[in-house]
Amino acid sequence: MHHQNESPQPTISVDDYVTIRQLTTSNPAFTEGGIRALIFRADSNGFNRCIRRIGRKILISKSAFYHWIEAQNGDVQ
Repeated sequence: MHHQNESPQPTISVDDYVTIRQLTTSNPAFTEGGIRALIFRADSNGFNRCIRRIGRKILISKSAFYHWIEAQNGDVQ
């Protein structure tokens, strides 16, 4: 049975999520301290859409992170 109010959920792979260290290791332009500062201010800078918290573990969506970077210059629609 099809419900008209259902909206399709985007498919996100678990492989899209990395730790802060994994992100900074694969992208040396960013430091752990810099990413942690973004996370600390995530509610005011929009970075909260890039992170997921599981207990104390913080995971960052690589695709959301790259999208967030582009949006900082107003390049994303």
